[in-house]
Amino acid sequence: MRIENGGNTVTEIPLEQPTNNRREIVGWAMYDWANSAFSTTVGTVFLGPYLASLADAAAKASPDGQARFFGLPIAPDSFLPYCIAFSVVLQAGFLPILGAIADYSHRRKKMMQLFALIGGLATTLLFFVQGSLWWLGGILFIIANLCFGAAIVFYNAYLPDIASEETRDRVSSFGWAMGYLGGGLLLVINLIIFLMRDRLGLDSGLAVRLNLASAGIWWLGWSVWTWLTLRPRHRARRLPPGRGVLRVAFDQLGETMETPPRTVASLLLSPLLVFILFPLVSVLGLPLEVIFIAVLGPLIMIGVFLWRKSRSLPQTAKFLLAYLIYNDGIQTVIAVAAVFAAAPVIRGGLGIPVERLTLLILMIQFVAFFGALFFGWLAGRIGGKRALVTSLVIWSGVVIYAFLGMRDYDPSALGIPRAELEFWILGAMIATVLGGSQALSRSLFAQMIPKDKEAEFFSIYEISERGTSWMGPFLFGFVNTVVGNLRPAILSVVIFFVVGLAILLTVDVARAIVESGRREAERERRVAAEERPVQAPA
Repeated sequence: MRIENGGNTVTEIPLEQPTNNRREIVGWAMYDWANSAFSTTVGTVFLGPYLASLADAAAKASPDGQARFFGLPIAPDSFLPYCIAFSVVLQAGFLPILGAIADYSHRRKKMMQLFALIGGLATTLLFFVQGSLWWLGGILFIIANLCFGAAIVFYNAYLPDIASEETRDRVSSFGWAMGYLGGGLLLVINLIIFLMRDRLGLDSGLAVRLNLASAGIWWLGWSVWTWLTLRPRHRARRLPPGRGVLRVAFDQLGETMETPPRTVASLLLSPLLVFILFPLVSVLGLPLEVIFIAVLGPLIMIGVFLWRKSRSLPQTAKFLLAYLIYNDGIQTVIAVAAVFAAAPVIRGGLGIPVERLTLLILMIQFVAFFGALFFGWLAGRIGGKRALVTSLVIWSGVVIYAFLGMRDYDPSALGIPRAELEFWILGAMIATVLGGSQALSRSLFAQMIPKDKEAEFFSIYEISERGTSWMGPFLFGFVNTVVGNLRPAILSVVIFFVVGLAILLTVDVARAIVESGRREAERERRVAAEERPVQAPA
C-alpha cells in the first residue's frame, strides 16, 4: 500500500500490532457474545410474536382485517418478515459500500463502533413499542438489523489481523462459541423473567418489552470490552482532495470487482428504488412484494463478482459459490426445524408442545457453544477444509434422518414420545455442527482474500448469504405444497448440502492463499515493521 504525502509517494507504515494476542482475541470474541443477544432474544423468540399481536389488535379496527403501515395493508403475521426482508435489501446495497470505505480509510474499528452503537440503541428503544406504536417496532428493527449486519462485516474483517494463518480456524470457532454462550445466557434470563412475570408484578407486554430492551443494553454494555481491547492495524487515511466518500468507495469497489465504478454504483444503489416503489405500491394498489425487485441489483452484482473473480481468484470464487449453496441449506434447516417439530403428526411433523420446544432451542444454543469449540479443535488436527467437509456430511445425514426416522410415537422411558426423544438427539447433532460449519467457512474465506480488502470481501460474503438464502425455504415450501407433507419437503434440502459439498471438494485452499497474495503481503509487512522505515513528514 502506498500513500501520497505532499506530492511524494511513500510507503505506508502499518501500526505494529502482533497477532495471536490472547487478550485481544478474547476481546474480539466478546463482540459476538454481545451482539448475539439481538439474534436470540429479539430475532428468534420475542419480537415476532409480540409485533404480530400488536399488529393484529390494530388490524381488528380495519374492515378488511389488515393492519395499515403508512397506508399499506399488511397481514399482522407478515409484518416482521417483511421488515426482515426490507432490512436485508438495504444490507445488500450498503454493506459493500461501507466495506470499501472502511478498507480505504482504515477506520474499521470506528465504523464497527458506530454501527454497534446505533444498532444497540435502536434495540433498546424497542421498549417503547406498544399499542398504536406497533409500526415503530418494524422501523427500529430495520435500523438495528442493518447496523447488526454492517458491524459484523468489520468484525469478520478483523479475523485475519488478530490471528495468524495456523490459528484462524480455532479463533473463528471461539468467536462463534462465545456468541452462542452469550446469546443463550441472556435468553435464559429473559425466559425466566417472562415465565415469572406474575410474581414480579409484570404484565406480559411489559415483560416482553423489558426483554427486548435488555438485548440492546447487553449489546452495548459487553461491546465495551471489545472497544477496550481491539486495536487498529493501520493509520487512518483522509479522503483525497476533491473526492467524496462515495466516489472513493465506488472506485475501490470497481477495482475489487474489476467492473466500472458507475456500473457498481447503479447495481448497489438499486435498493434505494424501494423508497420510490413503496408509495407507488400504495397509490396503485399493487402487491407489496413488488418493492423487492429493488434487490435485483445486488444479486446481479454478486453474479458479476463471481464471474470476474473466477478468472483472477478462481479458487476463492469457487469457495464462495460453494458457501452460497451449502449455507442456504444450513439456514433453511435452522428456519424450518421449529416448524417441523411443532407441526401435527398428520402433516409429517412431531407435534412437540411449545414449552418443550423452547427448552429444545435453549439446549441447541448451549450445545452449539461446545460444538463450535470442538470443530475449532478438529480443524487444528485434520485441517479446516476437512473439518468443514465433515460438518457438511453430518448436515446431510441429519436431513436424511429427519425424513426416515422419528416415526415411533409411543412413550419413551423419559415420558415423552420416542420420536421427540430422537429429535432431541438430532437437535444436539445440529447444534454440534451449527457453529463449526459457519466458523470454519469464515476462517477459510479469511485466508483466501487479498490483504487490505478484508471488509470489501466480507461484505460480499455477508450479502451473498442474505441474498441467496431464499432458495432453500422456497424449495421447502414448494415441495410441502405439492406433496402435503413436511418430511419430503425437508429431505429436498439435502440437495444444497450435496451440491455445495461437491463444489467445496474441488477447492484448493493452498492455491487460493497463493492466488490472493495474502501470505506474501503479510510477510512483507512483517519485514517492513522490523526494518522500521521512516515516514515522510506531513
